[in-house]
Amino acid sequence: MPEAPPLAGLRVLERAGSLAATYAGFLLSEIGAEVVKVETAGVARQTPGEHVLARGKRSIALDASGWRALLGHVDAVLTDDSVPPPDPDPDLVRCRVSAWGRTDSRLPPEESLLAAATGVQALQWSWSRRPVWLVTPMIGYMTGILAALGVSAAFFARHRGAPGQAVDVSGVCGALALNSGTFVSGAGHRGSLSLGGDPRGVYPTYGLYPTADGWLFVGALTQVFWTKLLTALNRLDLLAHPHLQGEPMTFFDADVRALVRAELEPVFATRSTVAWVEALRAADVPCGAVGSRADFLRDPEARALGLAVPVEDPVLGPTWQPAAPVVFSDTPAPPPRPAPLPGGDTAAVLAEAPSWRRRFRASSGDGPRACLEGIRVLDLTSFIAGPFCPLLLAELGADVVKIEAPGGDPFRFQLFGFVGWNRGKRSLVLDLKRAAGREAFLDLVRAADVVVDNFRPGVMERLDIGRDRLARLNPRLVHTSITGYGSSGPLAALPGFDPIFQARSGLTAAQGGDDAPVLHMIAYNDYSAGALGALATVAALVARERTGRGQHVDVSLFRTAFAAQAAQMILFPGRPPDPRGGRDYLGPAASHRLYACLDGWLCVAAGSAAETAALGRLAGIPLTLDDPPDGPAAGALAQVLAGSPRADALARLAAAGVPAAPALAAAEIFGAPWLRASGCLGALSHPTLGPLQVVGPFIHLEATPATLGRPAPLLGADRASVLGELGYDAAQIAALVEAGAVG
Repeated sequence: MPEAPPLAGLRVLERAGSLAATYAGFLLSEIGAEVVKVETAGVARQTPGEHVLARGKRSIALDASGWRALLGHVDAVLTDDSVPPPDPDPDLVRCRVSAWGRTDSRLPPEESLLAAATGVQALQWSWSRRPVWLVTPMIGYMTGILAALGVSAAFFARHRGAPGQAVDVSGVCGALALNSGTFVSGAGHRGSLSLGGDPRGVYPTYGLYPTADGWLFVGALTQVFWTKLLTALNRLDLLAHPHLQGEPMTFFDADVRALVRAELEPVFATRSTVAWVEALRAADVPCGAVGSRADFLRDPEARALGLAVPVEDPVLGPTWQPAAPVVFSDTPAPPPRPAPLPGGDTAAVLAEAPSWRRRFRASSGDGPRACLEGIRVLDLTSFIAGPFCPLLLAELGADVVKIEAPGGDPFRFQLFGFVGWNRGKRSLVLDLKRAAGREAFLDLVRAADVVVDNFRPGVMERLDIGRDRLARLNPRLVHTSITGYGSSGPLAALPGFDPIFQARSGLTAAQGGDDAPVLHMIAYNDYSAGALGALATVAALVARERTGRGQHVDVSLFRTAFAAQAAQMILFPGRPPDPRGGRDYLGPAASHRLYACLDGWLCVAAGSAAETAALGRLAGIPLTLDDPPDGPAAGALAQVLAGSPRADALARLAAAGVPAAPALAAAEIFGAPWLRASGCLGALSHPTLGPLQVVGPFIHLEATPATLGRPAPLLGADRASVLGELGYDAAQIAALVEAGAVG
């Protein structure tokens, strides 16, 4: 009989309507918690996506006194801006998922305003170098993952003696988390290389290309892949070009981008997208076809791997939806279950509730100072998706040791970005190709709780440190692998990068609309996979408290691309179309749009007829919610706002009762006083880069607070302390260094 899922036995009461909070409940339900959602009986769900986010939950209809009475029988409660928070309770985890958090903003919980005020819109690549309105609610999804992580971590801490506590997660922190490698500021920092990109990608070897019948993403990010790509294209002559004598990640200059594109675009235009995918895969070049979300849900490879699954919805009928977001080897997640009818479980839940008992109760002794205090994590990751997972574990109190090859993480060249993905960690250099290096690593494994890797499947086995060997060595080890296509299966050996799955999942097509597809500056699948990896790792630690066993946790970018757009990932006959963007998209309506001012841009989000009419009066025109973003009314508003400084325009909009926020540039983030009040901006002192401003921590816990931790480590800087904790003396360490096993 299979083991119960990781969070089995934990009950969560959800009373919320925002995407972020309902997505947090969805994730907790998907990994085994019993989530009871308060809804209005008989009121149909408004969007198809709500059927996805409600699946597997139980639905009850209760008034305010009824749901408060139920609080005494559950382990956690999820609320958002739509309801008052519950009273403190020494055994209850109280997760508040808000838009603006501690900023005391009077703006509504609107994704577009958050995206403006946190720099997301201004950072998005565009043809005209202006801010862009994003059509996919990435901030809401990331906020939901962080909330589910916070609840799971608080559960784990409560089992170890911590009290119930308040857990606060905001959309502000979610947006900043999606830019943890971009928003790092220090002396002499010119800004992220991402700031110079265009909608096809920041590097010409790592971007979108039109084919004979569509679009293709090509991911030749490294020198190895660049050489393989040119071999497949029969253009090895470009390796000798005088302007291309560096790593592909140095090809970000506009002239070099234009040069490479001029050479490659005619080649890709000669064949179909399908033909290029087949040819490039055969050459081991990362690539992916651009498609729609419907294409993704119909994708034969996704269905064969069980990533898109049939679910019989009681209202919509037969549907295709995403599979569970993570795979656990020992405590498998439950299969997707259809959404209940609103209020349909009221009688059953009220009958059962008196017998419910909380899983853990607060200890009378001293609890941990941080959720993951005493948990040792070995970080074998590089780039973004891998390192972001242990960064979040470090924020929650884990001791994270980054194990690097002698050359270090390839993204160390990003300097400031590397800090944003790797703060809170220690560094040890081990040559795992040498026997002595492997033995030192295995000694670390014996004393570790978690290993996180993002190698391609098979690499660790070839190094003789594979999953089975580690499990035999330490049966309590949680081993989390973050891969492109999963740890097993026919696609496992394929290289996978974030934009491949932006392209395949419909993300780029949705943003581009009827124009060319658009890559997102935010490495959305990378950050989402890292955050889901952290959530799954903590859930596996919770399960270990019950079973005494560790397990393997499998997170892939392919699976994440479904989970991270869960509310958009549903297919059934008659499904209405999702919102779509366009070229340098400014917004869906004149009342929901980006506008230029004399010294910057702002975002307007008038959500009611009254707010829209007030906006129109500022320009002396009648305005309705239906006025298009490129019509005469929008033009009149644009002309009026263009003549004002942004601060003045925002003051006038606020006085008129029109919700609006500045579309901040990256350079403005750390100077915004209200962002400082969010608790998601901090400072660190780096040994070579000096004083730095960074973003985080991203989850606020009342009793076991998260922290920024130490700055990102210099390569191998913690050799003596890490090996000394294993009992290695100075002579042993010196011998390992002499042998080249330890850097």
